[in-house]
Amino acid sequence: MPLSARKRFLVNLAAIFLFLLGHSAARGQVDVSASLETIRTNRHMPGIAAMAVRQGHIVAQGAAGYRRQGTNTPFLVTDPVNIGSCTKWMTATIAGRLVDRGLIDWNTRICDLFTNYPAFNPAFTNVTLDQLLCHRGGVQEENTFDANHWSTFMTQNGSVSQLRRWVSDTVLKDAPQVPPGQYLYANQGYAVVATMLEIASGTDWETLIQQEVFTPVRMSSAALGQVFDNTLPPKAPVGHDLNTNTFVLTPRLKLPSNYEWHYRASCGAAGYAGLPLKDWAKFIHLHANTVVSDYLTNTAVLPRLHLPYDIHQTIGSNDMGRGVSILYWSFAGENGLYHGGDIFGQDSEFYLWPTNRFLVLVAVNCGITTYTSAAITDTINLLGNNYFYASPTGPLLENPAIVSLVVHDQAVLNYQTLPGISYVVETSTNLAGAWTAANGTNGQNASGLQSSYVDTNRAAVKFYKLSVP
Repeated sequence: MPLSARKRFLVNLAAIFLFLLGHSAARGQVDVSASLETIRTNRHMPGIAAMAVRQGHIVAQGAAGYRRQGTNTPFLVTDPVNIGSCTKWMTATIAGRLVDRGLIDWNTRICDLFTNYPAFNPAFTNVTLDQLLCHRGGVQEENTFDANHWSTFMTQNGSVSQLRRWVSDTVLKDAPQVPPGQYLYANQGYAVVATMLEIASGTDWETLIQQEVFTPVRMSSAALGQVFDNTLPPKAPVGHDLNTNTFVLTPRLKLPSNYEWHYRASCGAAGYAGLPLKDWAKFIHLHANTVVSDYLTNTAVLPRLHLPYDIHQTIGSNDMGRGVSILYWSFAGENGLYHGGDIFGQDSEFYLWPTNRFLVLVAVNCGITTYTSAAITDTINLLGNNYFYASPTGPLLENPAIVSLVVHDQAVLNYQTLPGISYVVETSTNLAGAWTAANGTNGQNASGLQSSYVDTNRAAVKFYKLSVP
């Protein structure tokens, strides 16, 4: 662990305003690909990609190796990867959005939503959404579910949502594997969570993650399911299995459609997202802030998604939270947030230190082994040791762009932002003349995913420029 072009375009508005939007020239991030290649070869991985972000700026990134063993198609830092159980924090964030709108509550119980709860084991009657998100609901772990129910489950038919309901009903009819309140990591507990969110919202989980996470956070390349198929040359990093005795890597194949359909129903809400590191980093960066006013209006919701199960624990507590793990990091003097995901022969981890607003993401296209874990740890050490205190001088995760410009008696400029980043709006009536900072020399600090600037000073022709100090 750490420390042990500028783009412009013009809009002509009936000769009243000319609008110019740009961003400051991107200052380069460090390319760590050569270091990742050393880690990859030492740990016998097919490919690896990583990124370090501080205060919304990519300070370091790189990739090494190949998408598929035996081919020469390189693993790129822009490739989509499957992040497995790191999807859980996205499901928990969906829950937070529904709590924010009053559709569900952290303390909503099984009996409050499942009309058939009398058929369930009575120990689950009062289990809450919050307990399930924190793996404290008593629901059986995945190996137990597979041993007891998978063969029968594969004979079931229906939509993904209907199959997910079958999984939820089945595990809630069984006896708890541990008493509710006691910790047991359970992927099927997240199937129950997804069913609760579907009942409360009237919308299936697959649509919810698109509407509540991918679209508003502008994760434009995020999707669900395996990022790779059997095509050669490979279009995306292919999962592998490593024989640790011979160090032979065996590429995986795409799951058969019926198996994949059932697997999505059983484990999708617990681990099914596939996306490039930059899109993933946008989501984690959102959580590097305590307030994102236009995403979660209730100021108590976002902090709760960063806390241990016992929300009264503070610095120094190590526990599972709502879709994320909390661990005290002595070098940082604060609780860090992290999670790992292993699925489809791919492994990944992210780490976030909110106070320093520093995050790292690592993905390898090899299933979990001691060598896989070592490759990830080596990479976390590399990025943490070298960039934790780095100046945030790399390119932004996302450049600002026009959302709208409304002109009446005044001009209202709406533009997309990264929370916690300051944006300077400058104006000029003559491109050859001086620019004036209209919202302060240091700009306006974005508290959400979109910001606005209101200009009451009319002019026959006016230019606007948007930049980041």
